[in-house]
Amino acid sequence: MTRGSFEFDAEPAQVGLVRSWVRERLAGGDVPAEVVADVVLIAGELAANAVRHAAGPLRALLVRADAAVWIGVEDSGGSAWFDPVAPDVAPTGTGLTLVAACAGRRGHFHRPDGGKTVWAEVPFAS
Repeated sequence: MTRGSFEFDAEPAQVGLVRSWVRERLAGGDVPAEVVADVVLIAGELAANAVRHAAGPLRALLVRADAAVWIGVEDSGGSAWFDPVAPDVAPTGTGLTLVAACAGRRGHFHRPDGGKTVWAEVPFAS
């Protein structure tokens, strides 16, 4: 199992850095290319949502396990998470709908410090 974290600022230009960090962390391993592509896409969407809707500081979390990759973005608070399977209640965009389409599981949790973590898990095989 491999774990890592990457702190980033609540600035749009930082989203590309998060995607690059994820790509580099998963490079050269035995993670299937399609899983890497999905995790990079998800990381970008979660980071962009955090930059737009949440309070900093922000941190991307990555866990590579035996059969899946888990990606999360934690923040210090901000707007509530919404369920992307109900797009009529989505405040803007389709980012979490893409996350739902690419991930095997996804969700969020609120932490005792008032922040939240939005996460997704991509399995190696369907």
